[in-house]
Amino acid sequence: MYLDHRDTQPWYRQFWPWVLICLPLTVVMASMVTLVIAMESSSGLVADDYYNEGRSINRTLARSREAATLGLSASLALNGQQVRLVLNHPLVSGDAGLTLAFRHATHAGHDQMISLHENGAGVWEGAITPLPAGKWYLQLLPADESWRLDGVLPTADSLSTLLEPQS
Repeated sequence: MYLDHRDTQPWYRQFWPWVLICLPLTVVMASMVTLVIAMESSSGLVADDYYNEGRSINRTLARSREAATLGLSASLALNGQQVRLVLNHPLVSGDAGLTLAFRHATHAGHDQMISLHENGAGVWEGAITPLPAGKWYLQLLPADESWRLDGVLPTADSLSTLLEPQS
């Protein structure tokens, strides 16, 4: 006695053909979403002109050495949209002005450059727009760019940091 257990339903009413169709279809859709994300956002991590960037490292190191020779360092405090910087060197005058660059670790579009003016006794102040979340690299330069101090804000919520010559 032989029983016939053949399924008489059409293929599109079966479970397994749909599972086998959905797996590759999911991969194709995910790759399209990844492609759109990659095309619309830029990481900003790779320099377009890497050769000249590499050559400029020597100039940057010379500026840091000059700051170390002068014995420069500064402490930075953020209070809302106000930046307060205390520079420990009396020879740096307010006539030339200082530029403080806030560079986001991963998104160059968030970078900010602010001008600082001296209020007296080595205290410099300037206004800044609120910083988005993330790690921030700081660079302090005079108008003639003869020296440079560097620092890091580990998060945008950090309220203070120390700027020193890069070693």
